[in-house]
Amino acid sequence: MKKRAVIAAFLLFTSFIVLAQVKTTTLTETQQLAIQSKTKTSDGHYCNYCKLNYPESHFPCIMKSIKGKLDAATGDINFTAGQAISGIVVKGSKNTEDLITFITNENGEIEFNNMATGNYKFVVSVPSTNPNSRVAGSPIAGVILKGGKKQGGNPITLITNENGEIELQNIPAGNYKFTATGASEDEKSNTLYKSVYSEKVNP
Repeated sequence: MKKRAVIAAFLLFTSFIVLAQVKTTTLTETQQLAIQSKTKTSDGHYCNYCKLNYPESHFPCIMKSIKGKLDAATGDINFTAGQAISGIVVKGSKNTEDLITFITNENGEIEFNNMATGNYKFVVSVPSTNPNSRVAGSPIAGVILKGGKKQGGNPITLITNENGEIELQNIPAGNYKFTATGASEDEKSNTLYKSVYSEKVNP
């Protein structure tokens, strides 16, 4: 009888040891998963559009919304050649007057009414709709803007310079419309494509 009691006590003691080991192992695994989870969060994620690592989610992605790609090596923002670029910001002023801001529509277009002959300077840039994006507000070089005065005007083709700038000089009064599109490599290097257009003034 005593022998059976000793065996039972031994088995009970052994089961307690095994249970304690299981709990310890489970706790250790849980802790490890938690540490791994924290590590993954701190590492963030890599965005295929921005070509950058982010410490946290930056979606909705600005680059995805404007269908652009960032070259991580050069910092250039590129678009498919001939692609109408919607959702980018065109901001500037006439003769250093009040700032005016346009957002290109789904067809990449902006329109404005020029009340009198004057000079305009615009900067084309990435929208700042998501402050988590590292490219928010960045100027965009190499964007082509084609258009001009809607009635009776000369056709105008401009390409933004390295600072995302274009200039329109001495343009007469009238309604103007421009379409922003992606440039090919040939167009970017074409010396005939400039960031400044000046309307000829009759003497």
